[in-house]
Amino acid sequence: MTTKRTPEDNRIIELFRNGSEDAVRETQRLYGAYMLAVAEGVLRNRQDAEECVNDTYLRAWESIPKADPDNLKAYLLRTVRNLAISRLRSNQAKKRGGDAVITSFEELSECIPDNRRSEDPAAGQLKAQMESFLRKLSKEKRMIFLKRYWFNCSVTDIADQLGRDERYVSNKLYQLKKKLQKALREGRR
Repeated sequence: MTTKRTPEDNRIIELFRNGSEDAVRETQRLYGAYMLAVAEGVLRNRQDAEECVNDTYLRAWESIPKADPDNLKAYLLRTVRNLAISRLRSNQAKKRGGDAVITSFEELSECIPDNRRSEDPAAGQLKAQMESFLRKLSKEKRMIFLKRYWFNCSVTDIADQLGRDERYVSNKLYQLKKKLQKALREGRR
């Protein structure tokens, strides 16, 4: 899934390296709407999402000169998503309520081992395994998986977007989780 940088991405990264304020403006022009959509998908709150996007610009300003991302869009979306998840967890801790977004993360965590405390070198292979898994899926299945576990759409929203029944989407998600578990198990052997 990693792609080579576009000429525009190279130009923006160079602007970041040079400390040009145009870097943020150009990033916003190209990727601002994507970042806002990801943050809103997690937080379901426009103001919190906008704050996460602004925090992403700051993180990019601080990190891009050193990080040198292969795929600027993916780098930015991952950053804003992680910030939004942190904000969501913080918000949830404050109000101690349940949330469908947390549920989607918990669903996927059943498939992915927790390697945060592990020194296992195979833990670094998770990204490659996930990319391989997603590449092998049909377009519809990949879309269902990503809409649920990356963009945090509800099953109802996914069903509406695809013109499918909710039960169909739920069944596909269940099958995809089982398939992912199997692929990850086989990848560890």
